[in-house]
Amino acid sequence: MSMFRRRLALAAAGVAVVGGAALGVYRLTDAADAPSAGEAVTLYDAHDARQVAGTADDVFAGEVVDRAGRRDIDGILSDLYRVRVERSFKGGLHGTVTVSSEQGATSLSPGASYVFATGRVPAHHTHAVLLETTPASYTSLTAPLGPRAAGEEAANRTVAEYWTWAVAHERDVVSG
Repeated sequence: MSMFRRRLALAAAGVAVVGGAALGVYRLTDAADAPSAGEAVTLYDAHDARQVAGTADDVFAGEVVDRAGRRDIDGILSDLYRVRVERSFKGGLHGTVTVSSEQGATSLSPGASYVFATGRVPAHHTHAVLLETTPASYTSLTAPLGPRAAGEEAANRTVAEYWTWAVAHERDVVSG
């Protein structure tokens, strides 16, 4: 079983547990206070680059070439983008790849560059943006990371240095 499918199965089990708990909460609270069915359950902190890197199959920087349509990928309606890989931080991708992003997530702009954290979806020949993450836009990999990133580990680092550091210090929240 691939790492992505194992993580997907683990996430599905988590959804089942949380779903049962949510049903109990729903019955005890007003419907307006209950969690929405569309809320994602992740086992990682989407704001911690080390956990995102540890969960991803691939972490890479690339430029969006164009939008490549829409597809249902394992029950998730997704927008597809062709992305030219500029630099791979994890996973070794190169050339142009298809990236899927859940519909309703941030739309990616052709010509813009982003750092992507993705899981491989071999049956669809795509790389899915990890749930709850937003590809980080950048103008240059050698530019300072900027005020958006918090924490000591981000201080005085370029975009490339930060993601190299995050991959080198990744945290695998699935295996422990």
